[in-house]
Amino acid sequence: MKRLIVVFLGVFSAFVYASPEWVNGEVVRIDQSRSRIVLKHEYIPSIKMAPMTMPFGVVKEIPLDQYRPGDKVRFQIKVVDGTLDITTMEKLK
Repeated sequence: MKRLIVVFLGVFSAFVYASPEWVNGEVVRIDQSRSRIVLKHEYIPSIKMAPMTMPFGVVKEIPLDQYRPGDKVRFQIKVVDGTLDITTMEKLK
């Protein structure tokens, strides 16, 4: 399964990078020491990814200490070495 996800993400990486889209989600867990966040997210059209709960890497510029489990957010992603990384994230009201 992991291998399938990596291949899938690799195929669509150029498309995601070329046209970042906003995706809505909810914070489930935060791991500041590893710069990772687990989000329950909606369908991601650019890579045809079904709604699910999964971990994402987060760029250093995003202050994870400002987010808590249960926060509603929107974010933009890019594929880096077969993983999805969040490049921009903001809380929703």
